[in-house]
Amino acid sequence: MLFTEKITHFAEAKQEIIISNKAAEFAADVLTTLSFTEPWGFVANQRDERDYLKSWRKGLPYFGVYNRWNSFRDYVLKNPTLSPYFLPSTSDKTGMGFLAFHADQAIKRREKKIQEANGDWQMENPDHSLYSCLEARHSDSSPLNSIKRRAHMTLIIQAGADTTGTAIGCTLRNLLTNPDVLHKARAEIGLADAANKLSRPIAYEESRRYLPYCGACIKESMRITPPTPNLLPRVVPPGGKQIGNVFVPGGTEVTSHSYVLSRDTTFYGPDADNFRPERWLEPGRANELESSLFTFSMGPRVCLGKDIVYMEMLEFLPEIIRNFDFRLLDVGKYVVAGGIGYNENFRVLLTRRPDKDRH
Repeated sequence: MLFTEKITHFAEAKQEIIISNKAAEFAADVLTTLSFTEPWGFVANQRDERDYLKSWRKGLPYFGVYNRWNSFRDYVLKNPTLSPYFLPSTSDKTGMGFLAFHADQAIKRREKKIQEANGDWQMENPDHSLYSCLEARHSDSSPLNSIKRRAHMTLIIQAGADTTGTAIGCTLRNLLTNPDVLHKARAEIGLADAANKLSRPIAYEESRRYLPYCGACIKESMRITPPTPNLLPRVVPPGGKQIGNVFVPGGTEVTSHSYVLSRDTTFYGPDADNFRPERWLEPGRANELESSLFTFSMGPRVCLGKDIVYMEMLEFLPEIIRNFDFRLLDVGKYVVAGGIGYNENFRVLLTRRPDKDRH
């Protein structure tokens, strides 16, 4: 795995790294690959390409405002005269503006190929969002326009790059601050490795099938440190809605706070604030816990990237734990801005584990 190769250089040089940033860069490369067929180079170049992650985090307070202030969204952001003062531009060389520009260029190149082939064209790699955007249709079978295609292409990156990195970083922090849990996870990996059940690198299906404790660690971390603790609001339909003992009028925005819900002692018990992955492996409890995990919201508005997040984490985390020992230098901070979480200054010193210790 390229990521393992790159951070091995830091381990050999005994150079500390902000592991939360490295995790976010890995996730950003995965998402840009899914969107554009090839990564931007976050991992290969070991940097925040085009300041994308920096731009995303800087804009989170603003993101929180316009997602919860309808009049600002409707009368300012949709106003062609006012919106340029608040929204990124495709002429930008960094951040969200460059992402939009890159998406525009990718769509235009594909549309040109389709036009040149007179409709007899097939994408060489249909397993990414660009293909989905080109194939998507409205209910009347008409295709999406270029603006909507761009929005669809950039959405998966905006929603899933840094948030997935946050989920990975938080799980690593929870493991490193609970050494007994890390020991159990590493022992599980070692047993599966010794039984020749794991590839190099570990595949998603192998992790899901043979590493249940590692999976429980991931779910438990998503519960107590969700990457999106304050979920986006929903508008109550006309006529209102009874929510519990409260009648909420139509047009009202309501939301739920996954950070609070996931620490409910009446459901999770008196240790709801504790990182205890074993709760996910208790007989008869797994289905109940799964159906109540609110990290990705629920129902028709469930996060579209939920499966991608789990896939990345189930492949990435066991592989890193298998290959490296960690010396914790600074636990850093779990920061929430605009309803979205991210990690700051989570610093570690890595040591490559000898082959004999990986079994």
